Amino acid sequence: MGRVIPELAQRIADIASDRHSGASQLSAEARRVLTASFAHGCTVEVAAALCRAQPAMAPIWNAAIAAVSARDAPPRWEKASLRWERGLRALEHIALDALRGADQDLHIVTCSQSASVVTVVRRLAEHHRVRVSCSEGRPALEGRQLAVVLRDAGIAVDFYTDAALGTTVDEADMLLVGADAVSGDAWMNKVGTRFLAAAAHHRGLPVHVLATVDKLVMPALWPHLTQRPAAAEEVWPAAPDGIHVRNPYFEAIPIDLATTVVTDLGVLGIDMVPDACRALATPAAGHALDELLAAFDERQANPPS
Repeated sequence: MGRVIPELAQRIADIASDRHSGASQLSAEARRVLTASFAHGCTVEVAAALCRAQPAMAPIWNAAIAAVSARDAPPRWEKASLRWERGLRALEHIALDALRGADQDLHIVTCSQSASVVTVVRRLAEHHRVRVSCSEGRPALEGRQLAVVLRDAGIAVDFYTDAALGTTVDEADMLLVGADAVSGDAWMNKVGTRFLAAAAHHRGLPVHVLATVDKLVMPALWPHLTQRPAAAEEVWPAAPDGIHVRNPYFEAIPIDLATTVVTDLGVLGIDMVPDACRALATPAAGHALDELLAAFDERQANPPS
């Protein structure tokens, strides 16, 4: 197994420390790092390090699995990588067809910051007078950046505190959110999504999850998508003794709170999602996952000096 060269190690560290970019942006950089690893003979170690860097993001795991599986066949990796790069554009067209309504006005609620959501909302705004309700995205406040991006695109934005965003579901047309991972039972997104999805579901508001297919997870992978808590100081610097500050970034949302999962290959009803995830469990993917997990165990047994 090759050693991760310093340049790639630094890029992996940058991915690990990134608290503002969404899964689409981080996975694109992860694929570039994996491509570079082929030339240095360290693909397995780089793949494992990337999964440790962002352990909740399925597209990084899926890219790592594909790279490990194709490390002796670079053209196969290049083909897969190109397909993923085109995924967001395909998702844009499919979502536009699926989500356009008869009414001219369209009120969308969303949370956190998702490249998929931004792309689709911009396209919907070409056909509707769109208003978006979004929120802060504490503690990193990535929601502010989302609001500015949408405002700059000429879209009306109502900005809320995270706790207040749920009050908008009574008057909205849809809840539109991204995903870091989608399994047959749940999808993973920024903390706070579950409350919004539950409120929307209770009111009969459609809940649409945007997810390119690299975010779908085969059953054997889902247990290894870990919820890494962020620094407590982001929430309460120097909290008094006896107060244990919890700062999770992601959470799993039951899939039955969604109405559809819109992918770059088509729109999935929630009853179709389990089969789509099981179809990813090929023998090659399973073997590559085993190699990644073995690399984790080896690193824990022999930590770098």
